[in-house]
Amino acid sequence: MVSLKSLLLPPRENPKIMEFPYDNKEGIVEETIYPDRKGCVYSNGIYWTARCAKNIILEPGEIVYVVRRESIIIWVKSVDRC
Repeated sequence: MVSLKSLLLPPRENPKIMEFPYDNKEGIVEETIYPDRKGCVYSNGIYWTARCAKNIILEPGEIVYVVRRESIIIWVKSVDRC
């Protein structure tokens, strides 16, 4: 059986796989990010909980690139240590 709603409304996109508009944007580390730990990054006017995509320590003031997002956490990599 097909519902009227499914015929009239376009299919919803899965929010977990939608393109993240901040990918490849620069950010600045606000709170140290240790390996396997969360820190804080300021990017595009927003403070984000962040993790490092590599097994290195990112210090406050360091410039990073956003590489992906998982829910409310962004993953970043160092601009200087790519």
